[in-house]
Amino acid sequence: MGVYPLIEIYLFVNPLGKNCAEAEKLLIDFTSTRSEKIDLTIIPLINQRMITATFEQQTIDLESRNHYFRLAYTIALDFKAAQIQGKKGARQFLLALQHQLLNEGSPYSESLIKQLFLQTGGDYAMFKEDRHSALIKDLFLKDQCTARDFHVYKQTSAVIYNCYREEDGLLLEGLDLIQEVIELQRCAPRTPSLLQPLKMNKAYN
Repeated sequence: MGVYPLIEIYLFVNPLGKNCAEAEKLLIDFTSTRSEKIDLTIIPLINQRMITATFEQQTIDLESRNHYFRLAYTIALDFKAAQIQGKKGARQFLLALQHQLLNEGSPYSESLIKQLFLQTGGDYAMFKEDRHSALIKDLFLKDQCTARDFHVYKQTSAVIYNCYREEDGLLLEGLDLIQEVIELQRCAPRTPSLLQPLKMNKAYN
């Protein structure tokens, strides 16, 4: 009989968002330091609303906006293909890629993708074949449907489930709120949150 996680966390991210990368690091660290069994699933969220919010304080031409959208989508497919070979390796791959693109200013390239993916110990030939397959595109579309089912419309959003209370999910929007709740959990695991639970049925399997 399998061991079910006590806590399930679904983190919705823009692969090109710095706050999203910080939230990924925060939650990966959280899951590795807790004694409970915690299942963390990172889900890429790519839509026009997210792109508009990203550039709402900037003037950007349509070509640059479309380039950003295509790159975010491409990275999302890369990440989904990496997930086929394991969630932990996929998280390592995504964080490494985000660091290179967002912090080091490296351009996205096939050689960079190969280098970073091989560092995870995965099968690159399989990854290269998977990332352009219909299956990966279908999984990406399923992610977007999951976001809608969870009422998630903003990047850097997390849905947290306590599996002892199947009907309750907590929706957190923004890095600051995610960090605040995680820190509260670290200091006092039994302290009830002041946030109202989000009533929903889990839609991601």
